[in-house]
Amino acid sequence: MLLNMKKILYCLLILFLSVGSVFAEDLRFLQVTDVHLTPENREEFHNLIEEFNAMEDKYADFVVFSGDNIDSPREEDLQAFLDEVKRLKFKAYVVIGNHDVFVSDGLDKKLYMKKVRRELGFYHSAKPHYVFRKKDVVFIIVDGAKEVIPGPNGYFRDSELHWLEKKLQKYSAKKIVIIQHFPLLDYRVKGHITYKREKYLQLLENYPNVMSIVSGHFHENREERIGSTYHIATENFVGKGYYKIIEVSPENNMVYTFLARTGE
Repeated sequence: MLLNMKKILYCLLILFLSVGSVFAEDLRFLQVTDVHLTPENREEFHNLIEEFNAMEDKYADFVVFSGDNIDSPREEDLQAFLDEVKRLKFKAYVVIGNHDVFVSDGLDKKLYMKKVRRELGFYHSAKPHYVFRKKDVVFIIVDGAKEVIPGPNGYFRDSELHWLEKKLQKYSAKKIVIIQHFPLLDYRVKGHITYKREKYLQLLENYPNVMSIVSGHFHENREERIGSTYHIATENFVGKGYYKIIEVSPENNMVYTFLARTGE
């Protein structure tokens, strides 16, 4: 009888560990988009950082700020943004949006990302497009911002799509989540639609392992499946306090989202 009980307990332990290993591959991250930081709304952003830091240490694997982090391309505003972000207990990853850079104002992509890396640490790339891995998922940050003549239309240049395709080929055996500022979804305001998005969408057709594209920019909450990829556009933080909790389950090939709000 005792021997049988030991066998049962052993089987239960093996089952628990095997189930646990599946869940261990899942991950969760927090997405904040369109902060549009200014001296006037910094306190609102400060409170968000405090709220994130009050969460349990294992609540999320990282935080991503998906563009338009500052309202105007000024170094002092970027510094203020980074001063808040580097207080996070979580690692943070930064994406460039159309409000973030403008060569004529003295804040180009190179300087922007150099400051990001200097303030957040060497784990962060100094390039506007980059790759990082968490558990069994590969995250690819894709840059669609224009720094010479900024505007609300995203533009993924041929060179950017070529770079992306090389990364998709390299990680073709992995589950991938792409994070960028500009969605590939249609939009009621034509002036905000991404240029030549059809070419980007055609590229994705060859890579069904791309689980999701996570973006912002539209200042509204949109989620839509195109082919095998789940497209997520999250509502803006500025003035509304929204952020999104995103869970990625590579084992089940699923992405789950929850739109949250600061203070609620």
